[in-house]
Amino acid sequence: MGLVTSQPAAGEARNPLFPVRERETQRHRIEILDNPIAAEQPALARSLEAELRRLLKDADVGTVEVRFRVCRDGTAGEAVRFICKVENPPCDGEDGRVQWRWWSPMMETVQDFRTALEEGLQVRRDRLASRARGRTV
Repeated sequence: MGLVTSQPAAGEARNPLFPVRERETQRHRIEILDNPIAAEQPALARSLEAELRRLLKDADVGTVEVRFRVCRDGTAGEAVRFICKVENPPCDGEDGRVQWRWWSPMMETVQDFRTALEEGLQVRRDRLASRARGRTV
């Protein structure tokens, strides 16, 4: 099983920077659709993809699509700043899952990313727990 791509090339899927692990099932796949950070800082891109997989592997979010974007303000020599979007692809809703979408703040480091995604996952868990309590009342 493979990913769609870390960098699309002429409309064709390429091999990802960080290959899909054997343990990722079709139902819990992480598809990194775009990671332009790889063109500027490949080590950072690989670290971000690895951290993403580590944080999501037990989060029970189902299949997710991930896009990274590089953000610039035009200053020469500036650190690479980026944002990330993680979302479930559209579905018919028959499996009972709630679609989830997370946009990160502007970040510069893997630690920034880890902290922001952990907070986003906690908000998701809290909302799901609240929703479950609402059904039992």
